Amino acid sequence: MPSFLLLDGSPRGPRSNSMKLLAQVKEGWELSGGAAPETLHLALPADFDRALTAFGAADTVLLGMPLYTDAMPALVLAFLHALAPRAADGEARRLGFLVQSGFPEALHSRPLERYLEKLARRLGRHYAGTIVRGGGESLRAMPDQANRKLWGQLRTLGGQLSREGRFAPATLHAVAGVERFPRPAAALLGLVFRLPLTQFYWNRQLKRNGAWRRRFARPYA
Repeated sequence: MPSFLLLDGSPRGPRSNSMKLLAQVKEGWELSGGAAPETLHLALPADFDRALTAFGAADTVLLGMPLYTDAMPALVLAFLHALAPRAADGEARRLGFLVQSGFPEALHSRPLERYLEKLARRLGRHYAGTIVRGGGESLRAMPDQANRKLWGQLRTLGGQLSREGRFAPATLHAVAGVERFPRPAAALLGLVFRLPLTQFYWNRQLKRNGAWRRRFARPYA
């Protein structure tokens, strides 16, 4: 039975939004008869080291991550740099990705999606596709019941990966949600997000992480 490796590339580790989404794909894989995958969190040093070895041995790998300022987290980039010299021959093996972000529009993740498709080929793997989902930060506050439709779609993708070795484009499109808001809606949301109430969550995150005083920093200006 083909082996499956699930890699969580979020700095938040096991309690991340990325892992919430990956868990549903994992369930769909298992419901379709796939063997239970090994799950590793790159934020944990022991898992990071184990992942470097497990990657080359797995028949199918799914790497999930959040989008940070339109790019992958430094943690994932460090893993890929460490992996490249030891990546095994990927003949008949598959590599897929999951990218989620706090941005409500999926289009923010598309440049990274294109890079990941090239990356799969460079690592000698068949590209299984990339799951893109916007509005991921809200998953922390929403009950599972509110995400029932999304969870079902992700389980469908897991089943497709198990049976066919790739994600179906139509299901990927459904999971992505809003690709881009129409101009009138975008303008209205721009006004709404300037209200103090809508900034409460993000301001709290800045303060919790000691970044409040540097919130207007422009290091590359």
